[in-house]
Amino acid sequence: MTIHISVELSHVCPLDDISRHAVALETSGFHRVWVPDTMVTPWEAWLAANMIAQHTTRLQIGVGVMNPYTRHPIVMAQMASTLQNSCGGRLALSIGSGVGWVLDKAGIVQHASAVEECITSVRSMIAGQRTSMNGHTFRIDGVRIRIIPPENGVPIYLAAVSPDSWETAMRVADGVATFWNEGMVEIRRRVMADRNLPTAALVPFTLSPEGIFGQKTISANELGACVEAMKEAGIEEMMVSYRDLTDLETIARLIQ
Repeated sequence: MTIHISVELSHVCPLDDISRHAVALETSGFHRVWVPDTMVTPWEAWLAANMIAQHTTRLQIGVGVMNPYTRHPIVMAQMASTLQNSCGGRLALSIGSGVGWVLDKAGIVQHASAVEECITSVRSMIAGQRTSMNGHTFRIDGVRIRIIPPENGVPIYLAAVSPDSWETAMRVADGVATFWNEGMVEIRRRVMADRNLPTAALVPFTLSPEGIFGQKTISANELGACVEAMKEAGIEEMMVSYRDLTDLETIARLIQ
């Protein structure tokens, strides 16, 4: 099967270098760049995604993983609709439960149903529908955003790790974003026995001895092997996290 090779925009890419990375990604033929929504980057995710959209014409753009607390569903729907209309339909979202200890520091009470409620309401509002939600996390009373609904909608991926989150994805999401490992392959095989959702699996790679925030990274040889293993497992999209443009050049050579 064909597998799409995408990347996660470097967490240490300086704001002034985002346009250079965007052009390099499109020129090298990558399928998509996922822009991480996290506190450890030197920029805000939606601004970075818009900069990438302004400097590319074909590259697909993902934003996420976003959590449903620091990005309220109404704001998320407004942002997504606006960018989807301005970038020519290249946007996808990834929504997950967030990093618990970070949300704890922000004094945010978390609910098990928050991600499902968020995805359901965001999809409805992006479609231009008057939306109500009487959930455990969100109370939305007949809200309709004023932005013209995007012609192609916005695919919403759910960031899944546990079996329960995979089951939630099967109910409400258009795809799954996850980490590549053998356990994931088994969970995916079980929950998608009757219906398949597009899956984007993340692997960290860098040539730098500094690594990527303490993550265990794979070598260039292992990266090539991962591509073949994902193909065999039926994974539609490989998402590679990287550190700098030298990493990007290496990844591009490996996938050609």
